[in-house]
Amino acid sequence: MAKTDKPGEGAQGLTYARAIKELNTILGDLESDDVDVDVLAEKVARASELIEFCRQRISGAKMQIEEVVQRVGTADVVDADDDEEYDEDDDED
Repeated sequence: MAKTDKPGEGAQGLTYARAIKELNTILGDLESDDVDVDVLAEKVARASELIEFCRQRISGAKMQIEEVVQRVGTADVVDADDDEEYDEDDDED
């Protein structure tokens, strides 16, 4: 049976916040003067994976937000149409 991640978590339980924290750690390591070349290559590769993960999370969140805004906007339009019909009935009295 496949492992089910918690909402907001990706592979191995990685979250956006954890990815950003790890990226900051990697950045700190890379800024030091004594980084081994082999370690540097590994850290850059990991940073690339984390950046892609974060981009996917941001993209997914953006799509969800747009869907919610669209639904709310549609509801507002329907409510506005109902209000206009109500106002028109009031004018006829």
